Amino acid sequence: MISSVLSDGTIRRLVEEGRIKVEPWDPAMVQPASVDLKLGASFRVFHNHRLPAIDLAEPPRNVTEHVAVASDQSFVIHPGEFVLGTTAEWVELPDDLVARIEGKALALDTPIPTPGGWRTMSDLRVGDEVFGVGGEPTPIIDATEPLLGRPCRELVFSDGTSVVADLSHQWMVMSRTDRGRKTADRILTTGEIEQSPRQGPDYNHHILLAPPVRYRERELPIDPYVLGAWIGDGTSTKAEITTADERVLREIELAGYAVTASSGPIAYRIGGAGHTRHQTTARYSRNGSLSSRLRSLDPLGRKRIPREYMEASVEQRQALLEGLMDTDGSVDRLGRCDITTTDRALAHQYRELIASLGYRPVIAEKTASLYGKACGLRYEVIFTSERSVFRLERKLMSQKREGSFRRSRAIVDVRPVDSVPVRCIQIASPDGVYLATRSFIPTHNSSLGRLGLIVHATAGFVDPGFRGTLTLEITNLTRVPIVLWPGRPIAQLSFMALDRPAERPYGHPELGSHYHGQVEATESRYEARSDRSR
Repeated sequence: MISSVLSDGTIRRLVEEGRIKVEPWDPAMVQPASVDLKLGASFRVFHNHRLPAIDLAEPPRNVTEHVAVASDQSFVIHPGEFVLGTTAEWVELPDDLVARIEGKALALDTPIPTPGGWRTMSDLRVGDEVFGVGGEPTPIIDATEPLLGRPCRELVFSDGTSVVADLSHQWMVMSRTDRGRKTADRILTTGEIEQSPRQGPDYNHHILLAPPVRYRERELPIDPYVLGAWIGDGTSTKAEITTADERVLREIELAGYAVTASSGPIAYRIGGAGHTRHQTTARYSRNGSLSSRLRSLDPLGRKRIPREYMEASVEQRQALLEGLMDTDGSVDRLGRCDITTTDRALAHQYRELIASLGYRPVIAEKTASLYGKACGLRYEVIFTSERSVFRLERKLMSQKREGSFRRSRAIVDVRPVDSVPVRCIQIASPDGVYLATRSFIPTHNSSLGRLGLIVHATAGFVDPGFRGTLTLEITNLTRVPIVLWPGRPIAQLSFMALDRPAERPYGHPELGSHYHGQVEATESRYEARSDRSR
């Protein structure tokens, strides 16, 4: 069992003691819980035209060509091409340590939005889809097993969102010096952000907001604007709304629902279709009326936004928000949008809905009062938008839609926390950025992944006792060639302690360790025998 990931101080000590060997050794390449490795000059290019398929019962040989480049020359990997490379460093491990070349990791319980609904990091699998930074679905092409013992931090954002990540996890940030360009192309690790949280009185690091998330369009039983208006100003136990705004009633009618006067001067029944009796039981049954459809969605008596509406298309979610804002929303003196409720769970649904449309909502918890007496809590969800979130002209005129807008979240704190199991995923999107948390915050899988270059080790672990250079799998996912330069950083190597020394470390005579002592990119030496060793 692997007990812990080694920290930077422990890595340096073990290198000084000679227990870990990384040659050539550069102390500047040590990260908070890993060592950066550089690209070597040895590559293997596959000749795919030589074989119709690879049969693992009779593993092929000589399907790659070795290419060595000079230290001052580059290697070009073409679109869609897969090659083997190697690290410039020679690595040697003792019998009680293993190492791993891996990506960056988020806590297993981190919520991740997907086209099929919310998942956690622990639930995601290769082939699943998440949302890229542009809001479009993108597939997961790799995922690690849970990683234990890694040093972790909790990042806190200016909108109140927090997320736990390991020190090596990367973020695409806009630092204070980048604000004039309004671009976020600086890649920093959690550990690096922790070292410079402020620049003077200001927060130093910001993450840009993502565009609206592109869930698919759905067939919804109730028009989303109508549902939003009912949640905002409707009677919770029936299909009735109380409003003095003729425009709201007209929008409901335009959506295909009859509006008739009910009890009270500004109370209206929506979409009544009469009663329907079941032919066998003679009991009243549900029909196509709004009341019946509300009961089918189960919000009657308890106002909630059904999940299919939260995960509908951008246009459908926008209409839902407009119904909510026309009835229960307001605009403050600064032109900011505000929607208030005394229901905490509903407030968090508002927040998720608004964030999914590319805004930066913040929940303010305040004391609710009635006739001057405190009567509980109310939750104000506040946000700004240069796009219209109202259909009512009087509210739309008050909304600020011009001038400067804050299109980012600041990282306001990086707090040490106990280590938790973490995991990383790698996506097919060339920029390597996907969305995480209920605030849809962009986060990064690797600095090479954002360029469309995906790097893996050829084995899950570097075994105890291994010595040699490390062979890498390198794939170009872009539509343009990528130039690789030997001597540039290409991967990170972390080290983990075993509970006891391995009884048969790599290189043991009984193992037949095929890659022991390798100095160049080595093609597969897979053997089909059932008793084969690596």
